[in-house]
Order: sequence, then C-alpha cells, then structure tokens
Amino acid sequence: MMNSKVSGMLKEPLDPIIQSEMLGPNLIRDFPAALPLITQINKAHVLMLRQQEILTLEQAQQLAMAILDLEAAGPTAFQLDPGLEDPYFNYEATLIDRVGPDFGGRVHIARSRNDLYATMDRLRARSATIVLCKAVLDLRRSLQEQATRHRAVIMPGYTHLQPAQPVTFGYHLAGFAHGLERDYQRIVECLRRTNVSPLGAGAIAGTSFNIDRHATARSLGFDAVSPHAQDCIASRDHLVELLFVVTMAATTLSRMAQDFFVMTTYEFQTLELPDSVAQTSSMMPQKKNMSALEVLRACAAQVLGAHVSALSGLRATHYSFGFDACCDPFRWTWDALDCGRRAFAVARVVVEKCKPLPDRAIALTRANFSTATDLADLLVREAGLSFREAHRLVGDVVRAATSRGLTADQIDPELIAEQSSVMLGESINLPASLVAQAVDPSLVVQARRNTGGPSEHDMSAMLDGLNSRLAADCDRLDRMMSQVKEAETVLERTFRALAGRAT
Repeated sequence: MMNSKVSGMLKEPLDPIIQSEMLGPNLIRDFPAALPLITQINKAHVLMLRQQEILTLEQAQQLAMAILDLEAAGPTAFQLDPGLEDPYFNYEATLIDRVGPDFGGRVHIARSRNDLYATMDRLRARSATIVLCKAVLDLRRSLQEQATRHRAVIMPGYTHLQPAQPVTFGYHLAGFAHGLERDYQRIVECLRRTNVSPLGAGAIAGTSFNIDRHATARSLGFDAVSPHAQDCIASRDHLVELLFVVTMAATTLSRMAQDFFVMTTYEFQTLELPDSVAQTSSMMPQKKNMSALEVLRACAAQVLGAHVSALSGLRATHYSFGFDACCDPFRWTWDALDCGRRAFAVARVVVEKCKPLPDRAIALTRANFSTATDLADLLVREAGLSFREAHRLVGDVVRAATSRGLTADQIDPELIAEQSSVMLGESINLPASLVAQAVDPSLVVQARRNTGGPSEHDMSAMLDGLNSRLAADCDRLDRMMSQVKEAETVLERTFRALAGRAT
C-alpha cells in the first residue's frame, strides 16, 4: 500500500474522493494567487536563515537559484497534485525535485504552513487594501471636482423621498464625499492592523531556531512583528474587519447609486447619464437601463455576504489554526474585495459623466413647496409667531395653495393673510418682497450660512476642507506604497545577489 506523499506518520494516501472533491478544487483555485506570495515569503525566509547562519552559503545559494528559476517558469512549472494536499506542499515538492531533498527540504526550517499562510493572507490583504484605498481616493477626487463644478445648481433636497428643502447638486455630491472620507479612514485603520508580520510564529508556539523575525518583516514591508505566536496564526480578524469596512464603503456607493437611479428616471429627470454607462432591453427598443447603478447597488450585498460568511465561519472555532477558522470562512473574501475595487472604478466613471439638468431641477424646487420652512422662519422673525404656530400656519397655506393649483413661488402675502385670519383670528400682513425672497430657492440656499448647508459660504469652507484632507490622505498612501515598493526592491536585489544573479 502506498504511504502518504507528505508524511512519515500517515501510512495511507489521501482517499481519492478527498482529493477530487475537497483538496483538488481548492488547489486549482488557490494556487495561482498563492504562488507569487509563497515565492516572496521564501525569498525573505531564505535570506534570514542565511543571515542567521542557519543555512550555509551553499545551501542558501542553491535554494535562491531554484526559487528564482521557479518564479521565472511560473505556474506551468508545477504539476498540481491534490495528494500533496495544498499549494505549499506542491511548491515544496517541485523545489525538492529541482535541487534534491537535502537542499530543497531546508527551505521550511523554523517555519510552519500556519505562519506561512497567515503571512500570505496579510500580504494579499495589504495589496488588496492599498488598491482599494487608491480607488476610494480617486472617487473622492471626482466627487469633489463635480461638487465644485455644480455647487450652484439648485435642486430639491428630499427626506422620506418627499420634497424637503432646496439644496444644490454640488452640495449633494459633497455629502457623499464626506461619507467616503470616513469610509476611507476606516479602511486605512484596517490596513494599519493588517500590516503586521506573523512569520516566525511557527505552528502555534514559535521555534527554537535563532531566527530574526524583524528581518523577515522588514523584507516583506511589514510595519511590525506580531508579538504572540498563537494569536497571529489563529487570527484572521483583520480580514473580517476589512470585509466590514469595505461593506460600509460599498453601502455608501449603493446609496449614491439609489439617489442617482431615482434622479435619472423619466418621472424625476433631474440627472442625466450618458449612453456609455447604460444598457438596453432585448425587447423594448426605447429602454435606457441604468445598469451601472444597479451594479453599484448589488456590490454592497456581495461584500456583505463575504463578511457574514467569514464571521459565521469563525464562530465557535478553536483559537488556533484550523481550516474552519483560518481558510474556509474566507472562501469569498478575495472575490468580494475585488468586487469592491471594481465598484469604486465604476462609480468614478458614473460621477465624472453625470450631468444635472438645472432647468428641471429648479422648476421642481419652485413647484414642490420645499421652501416652506423658510416661509415659516419668516413668520417667526417678522410676525413674532412661535415656530410651532408658524409651522401650522404655513401648512395651511401650502394646503390652500395646492387646492388652488398654485406652486410655492406663487404664494403671496394675500394668501398668508387669508389663512392666518382663519387660523389665528387675525390677519398677518407681510411685505411682498420678503415673501418673494422666502419662496425663492436660490435665495433660500444662500441664506443658510455657518450651519453646514448648501450656501456658497458654507460650500467653500467644506470643499476647502475636503480637498485639504484628500491631499493629506493621498500623501500618506503614497508613502505607504513607497515603503512597500522599497522593501520589495531591496528584497529582490539582495536575493538575486545571494543567487549570483545580481542585475
């Protein structure tokens, strides 16, 4: 009977069904993404083992040359065998075939697959997070540019999807920019906790070899070393957190898409998106379907599903390495993070190409009584009413205007005097000029100062702040990317020198 391909302890090979139905599909799916990560970690690990004189110069050189040869050959160099269990054992088996068991079998000194896979997850998560951060920054920039461009375009603001108060399209976009600014900070905070090296933790309790964990951490661009061996191989909370914060950011996109969706309908017609972001119907020739917006709405659900899967899978698992704690719950993680990246790219195109329809927007604002609050405020200031009295009186005025087919901008002092006489028993007479100002959307917008409103005064301060913080965030991300790139460059140069292949 054949023995296990990877263990002297196990005297039976893996069952064919276990290979074909459990390990094989995972191996085929995971190996392409795992290969460059295993290669990068092996480079850092071999360099450290040589620096600590755990490997002789000849051993390190032989390993370095073989690792570079396999990297150059790519995935085609590997005949994947589920009998070898996983990507790492498949890699190691091919390495041993190249240089023999004495040299090839030394690459795994002072290391477990547990800390190897924990490190792979952190490297992969760091890369995905940096790409996400860049995509969010690009979208924030587009939103802020469009907010600046359309800061004077009057439109109705809504609560409960009913006309509320006049705002501007630029103000509306600036709101999403603020939301994404907070989303970005959450992602960056997650990145800080992700960029910690587990390498050297071994299987659960470290190693007796005199390794230098800080050296491998520096080679891989990590900020720090995880202090507790069991914790860092047992934990994938950084992935759960990342999925959560990306879900939050995708939800911001979903809500923006929902607003745009309504605004582009025939019934609203306050926003136009070009044909280049639309699709059509296979049956109805008049259709211009806002499919890009539908994709943005769907993304939040997809990332949320991955987050729930991860958190549910972790529940009630032991606080150590196990496939049900550290692998299987994250089956959908990488697809979900890529979904988030793609959603931000799509959202940026939508934002950059959207065009408000000012005539329709201001016509709605004048007709839908969204200036009613300012009319109530006028009654408080000029007629001495309490706000509750003014609120009720303006409600009566709006009802009367509606019944007579009048729009908000057609309310005049006579109508106010008539309704106040009925409600209060006395006639309130306001100057026509003040009433006209109170129902003029453009003047109403500019009257809201120092309260975070849509006035030019407040928007200028908000946009200045948004732009300043965006520049600072871009600078910090550039520094982070430079740090990682520098670590990769130094690692590659040093490793090639070890192999005698310096460029």
